[in-house]
Amino acid sequence: MFQTTRRATLFSLALMAALPALPAMAKDAAPKWIPTWYASPEPSGVDVKIADKTLRQIVRISAGGSSVRLRLSNAYGAAPLKLEDIRVAKRLTGSRIDPASDNAVTFNGRATVTIAPGAYVLSDPLPLKVAADSDLAISLYVPEAPLATVHDIQRGVFYVADGRTSRAAELPEAKTDIGIGNAFPWLAEVEVSGSPAKAALITFGDSITDGYGITPDQGRTWPELLSRRLHEANIPLSVVNAGLSGNRLLHHGAWARFGEGGLSRFDRDVLAQPNASAVIVLIGINDLGHAQGPGSEGYVSADDLIDGLSQTAARAHERGLKIYAATMTPFRDTVFENYFSEDKEKSRQAINAWIRQQTVFDGVIDFEKAVEDPARPGHLRTEYDVGDHLHPNDAGVAAMAAVIPLGLFK
Repeated sequence: MFQTTRRATLFSLALMAALPALPAMAKDAAPKWIPTWYASPEPSGVDVKIADKTLRQIVRISAGGSSVRLRLSNAYGAAPLKLEDIRVAKRLTGSRIDPASDNAVTFNGRATVTIAPGAYVLSDPLPLKVAADSDLAISLYVPEAPLATVHDIQRGVFYVADGRTSRAAELPEAKTDIGIGNAFPWLAEVEVSGSPAKAALITFGDSITDGYGITPDQGRTWPELLSRRLHEANIPLSVVNAGLSGNRLLHHGAWARFGEGGLSRFDRDVLAQPNASAVIVLIGINDLGHAQGPGSEGYVSADDLIDGLSQTAARAHERGLKIYAATMTPFRDTVFENYFSEDKEKSRQAINAWIRQQTVFDGVIDFEKAVEDPARPGHLRTEYDVGDHLHPNDAGVAAMAAVIPLGLFK
């Protein structure tokens, strides 16, 4: 009896000692995927189709890694979307790629993917060593498809050619408009594994974040400039841009292309990101500007926007993310008709005053002070103005990136 009991005890102890090793082995074996480039999907607002075309989108990634995968979106499509011959390569110049780095992207081992209406797909991992702050070329062939799901602002550059030419070292036709203006379709995210980056920092906002008016294909948006500052400071974060031109916090866009309202898309564009650890929120100026006054459609008060911003903090904290609030930048005398009024300016000032003294966020970034003309309160500095008295130019967003305290992320 004693021997039997002793054997059972030894067996139980051995089993208990072995069990913790099993999940640890599985955890170590699983790759950690970090978003390195992002473009929030939005509806195109136009009835346009393309057929028998190759598209090549250039993206500047934030973090490097040893493997890559793509996330494609049919978020606003009403029918299945079929894409073929999808490839990733390192970009040299223009539409030219490094052929030695060119690789086919597969989905469950297949070179063709069909994305259900409203859905996303993740590609299979692709072993490809990529460097931080470098350009990738994502190419794909479109047999025929409506351009229902797009992203409106070009931070990089987009090329299109007739026929099936995804493998071409350089696309012969450098047309960049396929009937949706400056927009590009379907590519939502690039992720890396084996990266020095340990987590992702999401920048969430409107056109000032997305890059309206900024010189494209140069890595000059404020999130891209922040990414380089973090790298130089050896802070292991990837920075991805979840800005949407024209976006509002409390209502959907005044035009379809301006996208779903910030609170509506916050879960998708921030909370659902893999390995996100923090978010910077700069949004609200379009809520003020696109409304015509009390009682008008879409009107919001300063208190309404304060409540909405507080909700982003509560929802981020619920998921364990740090969240930082940025003050809204000046817009007095903007050229956009009926966008500015003295009442709207009072609301902006009240919201900024609240942001500076509130305790619901983990920190404050004072973009207003970075770009406001000290001699003309409420105005952008002339040297920071893209020309519409609303959007900062290259120098303006550089000033914004420069005032972000890196200590927030250490």
